Amino acid sequence: METVEVKDLEVGDEILISCQSYFKYLRILRKPALSTKTHWSTGAPLYKSVKCSTRREEKTITYHHRGNPFTRTEKVWAFGPEDHNYTHYVNLEYRQILLVKKNND
Repeated sequence: METVEVKDLEVGDEILISCQSYFKYLRILRKPALSTKTHWSTGAPLYKSVKCSTRREEKTITYHHRGNPFTRTEKVWAFGPEDHNYTHYVNLEYRQILLVKKNND
């Protein structure tokens, strides 16, 4: 694994980013594009959020409060390269990105 920048990413690359207290395993679905905006103080070009896929699972928790059973469903991010079922945009600007697998078409 090596660290890369947003400009080096290609479609199909698999990356790791830190997110709060865990890691997210992402697959790049669109090539990162430059934004029309620039950094407010340095004037450096900025990138738009990148379309990525990942895996998200639903976890059901059952608990009892004052003798009454309650069930709660929460969505949690799963870690792994297979079975990606969720697509979203991620801002990768100024983040440490670890390249796990480079797409070699």
